[in-house]
Parts: sequence; C-alpha cells; structure tokens
Amino acid sequence: MLVDLRNFTPNLNAAGVDERGTNRFCYTLADFYAATLDLCMLAMAPAERADPRISVSSTGDGMLVVFMGPRHFANGLLAAFLLEAGLTGPCERQNRANPEMPALSFGVGVESGEVSRIRAGTPVAGVDTVIGHCVNIAARIEALTKLIASARVLIGDATVEMCVHAFHGQTFAELRAQERAATNDADRVALQNRMNEINREMCLTFLDRYALKGVDRPLPLYRLDESATCGGVQRFDRLLEHLVAADPEHLHEVRGVLCHVCSGSHERR
Repeated sequence: MLVDLRNFTPNLNAAGVDERGTNRFCYTLADFYAATLDLCMLAMAPAERADPRISVSSTGDGMLVVFMGPRHFANGLLAAFLLEAGLTGPCERQNRANPEMPALSFGVGVESGEVSRIRAGTPVAGVDTVIGHCVNIAARIEALTKLIASARVLIGDATVEMCVHAFHGQTFAELRAQERAATNDADRVALQNRMNEINREMCLTFLDRYALKGVDRPLPLYRLDESATCGGVQRFDRLLEHLVAADPEHLHEVRGVLCHVCSGSHERR
C-alpha cells in the first residue's frame, strides 16, 4: 500500500520554520503519518497487533505499508476503506485552519503479491524496506489517483481477486473465462449477473483496464464505493465481516471508527 500526501512540497516551502528551526509543516506530516499508521494497525486483528507482521517505511511525502500475514489481502482492502474514511477529516480540518496554504489531500494505491525484504546497516544506522513487482504496481496505481476525478483510493486486480476468491469461492478471471466459453446467451447473462452481484457485494466499482508503466498488460482497477460505507448498508456490513474474519472484537472496533467518521461527515454537511 502506497499512501501519498498531496501538495507536500508547496506546503513545506510555504510553512516556514518555528523558533527551534523546525519546518512547521513537519508537525502536520507527523500527524498524517500517525493517523495512517493507526488506521493500518486497525485493519489487523487485535491479537496480531502486539507483534504485527507489517513493514512501514517513509517515502518522504507518504508511506509504504506492507501487510505480511496470511490475510494480507484482506488487511489491505480493509485499510483502504479505513484510510478513505479516516484521512479525509484531518485533511479538511487542516485546510480550514490554514486557508492560505495549498489544499491537502491524499492518494492511496493497493496491490498484492510477493515482496522481498531488504535490511542493511551499521551499529548506528540502517535501512529496512521491501521491494517487489506489486510495490511498483501500487505506486503506479497511487499516481493514477491524481488523474481520475474523485478517486483518492484505487485497488489493484490481484488484491480484489484474492478477496473475491476468499469470500465468494470464485474469481472474476474464472467467471470471465466461463463467460467467454459459454455457448448460449442465457449462460452468458447469468455469469454477467454473478459478476455484477459479487462486485456489488465487494463494495467496489470497476473502473477500466489501465496500462501501467512496467506492467506487461493492462490491469483492471477498482475504486471504493463510498455510497456503501455509511449508514448501515447491509452489503458493507457483510463485507466487513469477511474482512475481519468474523472476529466480533475487531468488527466492533472497525464499525466504531467508521460510524464516528460518518457521523462527523454528516454534521459537516
């Protein structure tokens, strides 16, 4: 998962320094880091947080967050929903408090796959990060959020397919292959309806297939269906149960955060 803070450089240049010589925008960036990390930790089960299987590193104006547990794909998708809900308010409050500054926003790209961990260092300094094809894809996806209107969070094909297989026992790729092989219209329509039903249950909107630099074929990309995430929508409740593996404590935590964010959003309106 790549999380990027929009308008980082203009804000850094405009903020100036305080009496200690620290750029004032560093405090805002620290708060953004903290909020992002808190929301990503919330995407993991309570029992996993004492010794979390997660890698976090700074990209300067954002963060690279990699879930490494067996349910990494579910962690990533749940974190996407939490970040979309939880980062919007802090950015809006910062913008209202500093109307003369360039407006802050964020972008998130999520993808799943194999990664390799790199650790190197001396007794006083070191580097700990991960690399992999899926990291590159997540970065390309995140960059697309700057170009697609109102799409702050984009989800890659591999993450979606892993979640669909885990929660519904099928993948879109399998269903599309069955559709191509179908010999009559009734079967094709039934398969199309099944894909639409799963897509709706996943609370995602299919955008298109996008050609990404360094990727040999156009990839299907999805955005979050924000209309499903507030107000007790049953399909989103069902999705949350899948994402937390029916853990009642975890589900209660996640619902509490999302309900709090949604209540604040309605009050602002």
